[in-house]
Amino acid sequence: MCDDCIERAIADANQQNLQYKELIMSICKNIKFPLTFYLLFFASLAYGSNMLFTDHPLAGKIWDMRSHSFIDEPTLLARINTANILLLGETHDNPQHHELQQKLLKARIETGARPALMMEQLDTESQGAVDQALSGSNHDEMLAKVTRLIKFQDWKFYQPVLSIAVDNKLPVIAANASNQQLQPVIWQGFAAYAAEDLKRLAVEEVWSESRQNFMVRNMGGAHCGKLKDELRAGLSRSQRLRDALMVDSAMSSMGRGVVGIVGSSHARRDIGLPLYFTARAPLAHIFSIGFVEVSKGRVDPVAYEADSATGEAPYDVIWFTPRVERGDPCAALGKTKK
Repeated sequence: MCDDCIERAIADANQQNLQYKELIMSICKNIKFPLTFYLLFFASLAYGSNMLFTDHPLAGKIWDMRSHSFIDEPTLLARINTANILLLGETHDNPQHHELQQKLLKARIETGARPALMMEQLDTESQGAVDQALSGSNHDEMLAKVTRLIKFQDWKFYQPVLSIAVDNKLPVIAANASNQQLQPVIWQGFAAYAAEDLKRLAVEEVWSESRQNFMVRNMGGAHCGKLKDELRAGLSRSQRLRDALMVDSAMSSMGRGVVGIVGSSHARRDIGLPLYFTARAPLAHIFSIGFVEVSKGRVDPVAYEADSATGEAPYDVIWFTPRVERGDPCAALGKTKK
């Protein structure tokens, strides 16, 4: 899947112990999945089915990060209906996040909108196959064909939202960048990518030192603190390019509106897709929702606002949910994930 990546990473590890080599191999094998700050390692694990903190005071509540107040669902629905770009940031293995995405997509459709469904879970190279699958006339066959193109392990989570798209004849945007596009940038830097394309995509235009520091810091934490600086910087570059390319895939659909099914880090205003949408389409009305798992002992919604690259609100709205019970991916390395 990523042979060159594995060989380069292991060579870079040099005399490091076997556990470190195995860790790098795991990272490289999963680079095709989104490099979110929380769940890269979980992509190769069996997903938990038990929900934690269902009685948490914040679970089920919606927090407006602009007014610093709670809002109800009708208020939220009224707000999303004014946006032509709606980003629904999930934790990939949380079933409640997928249920809420389906609810909000249906709500948009009920107003008469027919937005394009932008999916991080489909690689751009599969767009032709997606379009062909959706050109059929049999619902079940269309759904089965397009679902088979999903590269995520938890593909079944995405069948319901794709079914909504099929039922309502929504175009589906295969938005995720492929390994082939990202690998040179990981190892060689942005010099490996065409300068004119980087400028068109606004990769450097939207970036800042504070954003870079935040992303590199969190990238290291998400990998149990085991990444060397070179690889950490490379993965950060790939995250930036991935976001820019995802936005690029949606530009032709701006007129009809876009609903994005993406990982929570991609939906963030401080480091994610909104930066590139704003740069490419300054008049676009972007609304970002982060479905955020509650944490034990953190009952003040303001506590969830501190995690920002620039001091600005990471999302327009946080919708709090219980947390999926998961194993510790760092336990095998003798180090607890921070």
